[in-house]
Amino acid sequence: MSATTPWFGTPRDPGVVPIKKNLFEEVIHATGDLELVPVFPYLGDGAIVPCLSYAMGGGGAKKFQFFHANDVPEVMICLSEHNSALRAGMLMSFPDLHGVNNFLKDVDDEDAYMLVVVAIRMREGAQHEGFLMRCRECNEPVFRLDRDIKEGPERPYYPEFYALRLYADAVDQFNASDRTCAKCGTVQEPFPQDQLGWKRYARQVELANRARAAVEAQGV
Repeated sequence: MSATTPWFGTPRDPGVVPIKKNLFEEVIHATGDLELVPVFPYLGDGAIVPCLSYAMGGGGAKKFQFFHANDVPEVMICLSEHNSALRAGMLMSFPDLHGVNNFLKDVDDEDAYMLVVVAIRMREGAQHEGFLMRCRECNEPVFRLDRDIKEGPERPYYPEFYALRLYADAVDQFNASDRTCAKCGTVQEPFPQDQLGWKRYARQVELANRARAAVEAQGV
């Protein structure tokens, strides 16, 4: 078994069964803004992966903006919102390169939120995504990290959606750089890694698998 051939198979496998989920209840399990929580555990080739994503105002939340590049189009539907640039029922198909932010009109408004589902198709073979940052003054690209999101650490028990590890690693690398725009010299603000759930998600998937392996090794 390799990291690109998950044990849990694809939607075409007979062992894959329908699962009923309450998307509003799933918010409880999210760990940060725009985490992209996979709703179902089917992430193999051919799967359509709906991911829950939210943003909330207040609590020191910061406005942020990055750009996302991908090989496969993504579709987003807004489930619910308050004081957001999105509207409930709004359906969007994103181009291969698009901007991403928390879509809130006022990040200081504790009642502001948006709740969406982003559907991603997992095609056969390599599937590349990129995380880009542009200068806040002149819009010049200042950072980019690309990766095949089919590749990642082996997870024998619980699957990992490797795209979130790309985002987490990209933010760490961007924040560790000098973040100076080569065109206009503006130093970019650090990206609010702690506000988003990408790094926590990757760590928690690792923990879940490590803890399960320890129990299995004890024959419990």
